[in-house]
Amino acid sequence: MAPAKLIKSNPENKSEVWEFDNHFRKKWLYKDEPWLEKHYEMLKDTCGDVYVKNFGFNETEMWLDTNKLPGKLATTFDFTPEFIERISRFCLEQYKKTKPFAHFDWDLNNIIISDNNISLVDWDNYGMYSEGQVLDKMKADLKKSFGDKLIENIFFVDKEEYEEKNNASSEKLKFVLELYSEYWKNPPIVEIYINDVSKYKSMIKGTKDSPDIISFEHDFKEGEKWTLVIDRYNKTEKETNFINGKILNDQLLHIKNINIDDIDIGSLVFKGLYTPNYPKRWAIQQKQAGIELPKTLKNVTIMGHNGRWVFEAESPFYMWLLENLY
Repeated sequence: MAPAKLIKSNPENKSEVWEFDNHFRKKWLYKDEPWLEKHYEMLKDTCGDVYVKNFGFNETEMWLDTNKLPGKLATTFDFTPEFIERISRFCLEQYKKTKPFAHFDWDLNNIIISDNNISLVDWDNYGMYSEGQVLDKMKADLKKSFGDKLIENIFFVDKEEYEEKNNASSEKLKFVLELYSEYWKNPPIVEIYINDVSKYKSMIKGTKDSPDIISFEHDFKEGEKWTLVIDRYNKTEKETNFINGKILNDQLLHIKNINIDDIDIGSLVFKGLYTPNYPKRWAIQQKQAGIELPKTLKNVTIMGHNGRWVFEAESPFYMWLLENLY
């Protein structure tokens, strides 16, 4: 048996990749057992034994073993129009199977081709993301490889199919959201959805006295349950500036007001459920300090971390409003 060979090292992320005779080992030079156990179970459900092999820990490290898949890297093929379309459609179809979870790293070095079979490897970033983020990241990853040859219209199929299925409606609601931010380097980016349909995406630069006003309409069927989603991202660890252990500068998103069908929903905004995506290293530090971070938060109008704020309602909206106001 040949000795293991180190083939990749990332000091910033404290990770390494080792190659063995029949498998690879992704090693992290720190421990986060709950995350790895959950990650392993998710990969087992999605990829099965064909890809994942096992995982383990010692006192200072953790690792995940994955089988070597037969085939060649996508980077070794000629980038013909047919090949580019094949890869793009594979990535889309793969996402449909795992949605709302996504692989989230469509570098061609993570795509293995064996005859008619295509597989993804390196699932480190596998997790739940908004559809807008997924399609943006997928297009960006593939455009990095294929350049102007990429057929970007392929990535609009899902939205068109969704809108075709929902032509019949019982009411058209108008949404007006007032959002503002606090930042010192880069403003937060927000994408707003009704269900899975993206309605708005941009940086939020408004202030408390002059918030950004986002307005759009959407058709609903009678009895349809729907969600208004504010997906907030673009915050890195560098956006928070500490001085002597205290936060001097930060990047925050504020929900000032939400108006639906010319009705200010007022305190009903607190029915929204916020699921933050905590910075990984910070979350580990909090855990080591004995602080258990909640997975979801209620009564939130200030989003300090990347994450999703979800407000659920039903059509006809006015009837739902009456039932929930009293």
